[in-house]
Amino acid sequence: MDFLSRYDPDPLRYYLTVNMPESKDTDWDWQEFFNRNNNELVATWGNLANRMLSFAYKHWDGCVPHPGELRPEDRELLAAVEGGFQTVGEHIEAVRLRFALFEAMRLATEVNKYLDAAAPWFEIKTDKNAAATTVFTALRAIDSLKTLFAPFLPFTSERLHQYLGYTRPLFGQQVVETFQDSLGEHLALRYLPGEASGDWQPSRLPPVRR
Repeated sequence: MDFLSRYDPDPLRYYLTVNMPESKDTDWDWQEFFNRNNNELVATWGNLANRMLSFAYKHWDGCVPHPGELRPEDRELLAAVEGGFQTVGEHIEAVRLRFALFEAMRLATEVNKYLDAAAPWFEIKTDKNAAATTVFTALRAIDSLKTLFAPFLPFTSERLHQYLGYTRPLFGQQVVETFQDSLGEHLALRYLPGEASGDWQPSRLPPVRR
């Protein structure tokens, strides 16, 4: 509770997962927490999502740009990220949560490499249509990554889900309810799906949406 009074829950969830004692004991280390949060979670994933949404907002009026025909490098990136639903899912099913998170982060790194090579911030100066294809590809990859990260970073994934223009929530709601039976009174945590739209499927983010 002391941590949550000063920081958001997702950095805590991230650090606990990557430092999880799956095969040996481990300790909490504040410096390692800061390093992993700043050098991994923020630098690799947070900045990726932020800079691409900001770039699309600035140059395409807050819309997902309409792409031209996808190029081989665009298809290759999307195929790699979409393959994460198999690899990350297998790790989660086997309760290899640390490896599942490492794989999602590796895929985020691949999107960063793709953007470094394509450089849409330079591309847009000479060929806005090509830049639109790059940004569309990156946003669709980010939309898929949002789902891959959701088991570990549910709060930021939900916010990103809304920023990408979805009107239905990614998750339902958790509520604490009181139940009475022959053994007495009990508190139980329940999940209410409601209008949740989250699904373990690759992105189908359409172009031209706010």
